[in-house]
Amino acid sequence: MKVKVKIYGTLSQRFPGYQHSAGLEVELPDGAATVKNLLARLRILESQGLVVVMEDRLLKMDDEIQNGVLVNILQTVYGG
Repeated sequence: MKVKVKIYGTLSQRFPGYQHSAGLEVELPDGAATVKNLLARLRILESQGLVVVMEDRLLKMDDEIQNGVLVNILQTVYGG
């Protein structure tokens, strides 16, 4: 199954040639399409302070991702 992923913040710098308008197309095995598996496939650590959104809904690490949807991965901002 395939999902489209858009990455926000400095995380996008980890993907050479990444264009935000196009996003990334990521293939996940059927039956294993969770947020945790998506992040593992992208080699993004859960500990990096992320917010993952699908169809205007905040997702948890064990939430399932549906085929063909857009998933947004946002990096939280710290500072003052």
